[in-house]
Amino acid sequence: MARRVADRPLRPERVAREIASILDDVERAVGHVVASSRPSSTSLHRLHRQMRRLRTGLALWEALLPSAERDLLHPLDVRVKRLSRLVGRIRDRDIALALLQKFDGRQARGADILRVARYRARVQDDARTGRELLRAFLRSEKDAHLFDDVGERLRSLPRAGSFRDAHRTIALAHTRTYDTMRRAHRKAIKRPTIERLHRLRIRIRRARQFTDLAVAIDPRHERPFPVALRRLQNDLGDLHDLDLVLTGLEKEVRRTAWADGLRGERRRRRKDILKILKAQPPLPADENSEGGAAAAKTASFG
Repeated sequence: MARRVADRPLRPERVAREIASILDDVERAVGHVVASSRPSSTSLHRLHRQMRRLRTGLALWEALLPSAERDLLHPLDVRVKRLSRLVGRIRDRDIALALLQKFDGRQARGADILRVARYRARVQDDARTGRELLRAFLRSEKDAHLFDDVGERLRSLPRAGSFRDAHRTIALAHTRTYDTMRRAHRKAIKRPTIERLHRLRIRIRRARQFTDLAVAIDPRHERPFPVALRRLQNDLGDLHDLDLVLTGLEKEVRRTAWADGLRGERRRRRKDILKILKAQPPLPADENSEGGAAAAKTASFG
């Protein structure tokens, strides 16, 4: 029975239903943020994650469509991307505030306490203003039927025969996504700059999101995402948070004991990550990698 299910052609409707379920999650998360006068950092994190998942799904859907239908969907994807980036910028403020909670004023000089307090107040103001703008943008896009229009594009299936083969499209998109991640991995090992480590984190995250989506859609796609890469993604995320906050510090705050503590924590985390990268064997080549990346150029996963 399992073999017969796996051998069935993968119909576009199945792909559309799975992406539509992600769209439902996004709409619920948007509704929660819009309804709250002070959205929590948890609700913003959930919204950001769901929007990234939706963009991964829309990239796969675009890869299946004929060019005319793809042109109708692309502007909607651009608007979702813009909202996702706005959520991400506000999340950055929340990360800075979370790290500020680690400041131990009992062991600081009076000048440091004052500098950190002023900086915390400014970040809190930015976070509050950002939330107000985000809620306005989300409400505006909701009233402009952005999510309804995305749902309509998922329901409006082109004529039979105009879709690309879904099994093949998923396999090729998997190949391209993993090839891109492997290149980022090699570059990060060779020269682990802040930019290359950040790029590796993004590539791992995209590969993980695509794998989760592909496994949910395609019974033939049984490739669990490696646990070691999940851990590496989390470690790189923590390092990126520190890099982000330290890079954006104002001059007077850079000289505080709090900033010194963050720099010490960043050095320790970076050292641990480089040790992992050096000890980790090269990522294995994908079984379909020969020519796969070139054939999958229609999918915008990289």
